[in-house]
Amino acid sequence: MGGKKKKVQANPQTSGQRDIENTVIQQYSRLAGGIAHDLNTILTTIFGYSELALESLEEMSEAGQSIRKIILAADRARILSGRLMDLSLHTTYEKVNTRVSDIISETLCLIKPSIPLKTKVVENITAPGIIVSADPVQLLRAFVNIAVNALQAMEEEGGSLTITLEAVKEESINHISSAGYARIRFADTGHGMNESTAERMFDPLFTTGKNGKGTGIGLTLTREIISDLDGDIKVSSHVNEGTVIEVLIPAVAGA
Repeated sequence: MGGKKKKVQANPQTSGQRDIENTVIQQYSRLAGGIAHDLNTILTTIFGYSELALESLEEMSEAGQSIRKIILAADRARILSGRLMDLSLHTTYEKVNTRVSDIISETLCLIKPSIPLKTKVVENITAPGIIVSADPVQLLRAFVNIAVNALQAMEEEGGSLTITLEAVKEESINHISSAGYARIRFADTGHGMNESTAERMFDPLFTTGKNGKGTGIGLTLTREIISDLDGDIKVSSHVNEGTVIEVLIPAVAGA
């Protein structure tokens, strides 16, 4: 398909917009806490009965291996439940020196069960040692939100998601200077977006997900997380050509 990809930058918010988004986020945080509590109750039962069943079988038997996979899947669900609980309770965020490549690796582990058939995920790390000042849990949440959104765009036709990490030089972002930046690019080959959709993708409760998929809150949270790091998000998309979301975060000098 011809034509240039549309580039959209997250627009500055008014005080009223921030108040609305904060209210929405608080509501989803309370909901997340309730879901996490109920999910933990179910997981406790799964773990308990799985371990009892494993005790009555030879661990290396076919049935034993199957139960091991159940326990592994439940353990991943417990991690996700922990993230939900953190969302409901984690109101203050402590920024520490965080290796971006480690967060990308953890992102890949978390999204692995969600990768559609005929879809591959490629990791391209050219700056493995770059450090940013961030809350690791918040940064992980932002990356997972972006990656899951990209995977959903390829559910029907398949494709590829390439996650790239590199060190770049930028003069300033939002009038804040930095010696350098970590640039994280999420490039998918999904159905892409038209300009009006791309401009609204960070709006609270806006979603193009079908059949109940997508809450319209993930990318809103992502923008808030990156903004809190004095970073920036840029979107480049074109219908039937895929989408590229580029995240820029100031690097820690000398780290």
